[in-house]
Amino acid sequence: MERLEKDDQKLRRRLSMPHQRFQSASIKPRYSKGHISVFGINSVYPRPPWVAAWWSIAFPGFGHMFLGKYLHGFVLIVWELVVNNKANLNMGIALSFQGRFDEAKAQLNQDWLLLYVAVFAYSIWDSYRCAVENNKSHTLSEIEDAPVTPSGVSFFDIVILDKKHPWAGLVWSALSPGLGQLYSGSTVVGTFVLAWWIFVCYKAMAVRAWLYSFLGDFKSMADLVDWQWFLFLPSMYVFALYQAFASVNENNILFDIEQIRYLRTRAENLGQLRVLDNNIVRIIATFEHSPFVEMAIHDLEKLGIPSESIFALPLENLDPHTNVIDSIHRVDGRSILDGAMVGGTVFMVLGTIYGFIWRWGPVIWGLIGLITGFVIGLAIELAVNKNKLRLASNRKSEVVIQLICPETMKDQLIAVLKKRNAIGFVVMPHIS
Repeated sequence: MERLEKDDQKLRRRLSMPHQRFQSASIKPRYSKGHISVFGINSVYPRPPWVAAWWSIAFPGFGHMFLGKYLHGFVLIVWELVVNNKANLNMGIALSFQGRFDEAKAQLNQDWLLLYVAVFAYSIWDSYRCAVENNKSHTLSEIEDAPVTPSGVSFFDIVILDKKHPWAGLVWSALSPGLGQLYSGSTVVGTFVLAWWIFVCYKAMAVRAWLYSFLGDFKSMADLVDWQWFLFLPSMYVFALYQAFASVNENNILFDIEQIRYLRTRAENLGQLRVLDNNIVRIIATFEHSPFVEMAIHDLEKLGIPSESIFALPLENLDPHTNVIDSIHRVDGRSILDGAMVGGTVFMVLGTIYGFIWRWGPVIWGLIGLITGFVIGLAIELAVNKNKLRLASNRKSEVVIQLICPETMKDQLIAVLKKRNAIGFVVMPHIS
């Protein structure tokens, strides 16, 4: 009985240390956080299911690509290009929005249209389902503390998980969809996006239509453009912008996750996180300059921590510049670009459709729709989620507080730090 009780106590101690549950070299984590290879970088990152479903509505396959299920997405994108064209669906949609219903019916090929419906519905349903399952898998990989290899070297390429600028990826995709994906490290995805963009632009005569639009020759442009192929472009263009931005952001977060695990594992292997026999620990926390700093010190003193055991000093920040916005939230995967890109896609499609009958043509009205929809979607996103989104999320540590306390008081003191808006904290043994 005594032996069973000791074994039970050991098991309870192991389960109370979540980051050490699966550290044994003989136990391989069952759930992966990410993978790096010559083909690119991919990660299991929490994403809003409704956003995945929306991109599948905009263009079947995009929802799966948004989730990192690229092979599934490639198949559905090729299917969309083939079946939509055989059904003449884009032409029917454009004529319907213009109120020309009899012409729309005459354009549609009912045999191909009936094949389209089931796969379209499946794409929406499956992307939503996969997003839910990916979120579960991410949570389980966090519980297991699954490792990530930070680099990969092969005969064809050297892939390194490093920090990049999300807006640079968006700008490169704005110049030519696919370049942002290549910038983010996704070689296969970038190649595929470039290929589909070139092919669809060629079939739609989009480059020459763009030239005629900005030369003011709207009649030649309207006569030249193939409506059926041209209406693929708005969804493709906006998704390429969004996916490049999100991909770079997620790779940056994967870098943070990998480095956090490395630093924690290093400290554990060196015994730096082991509580010493004196059961005294040191807690270091960082704050912004605010009244919460003094409130935290007061609360700690009220709990019995001697004033001489609480050190509070300002930090010297080396970088004087601040970032205006950091849009991806690391906890739930939300981005303020979700609503903005949804609005941009909807209004760009509408601008393109009605541009065929308005004076300035589908190119200019499509761009106007993109900008208008982006602004409206961004405003709605900020209004709906104003309590969740942080526009200036690049918070800098300006004050550091260090306190020495008994290990038994650790949880109480951490609760105080969280209550008083500490940016972060670390607990380590105190060596006198």
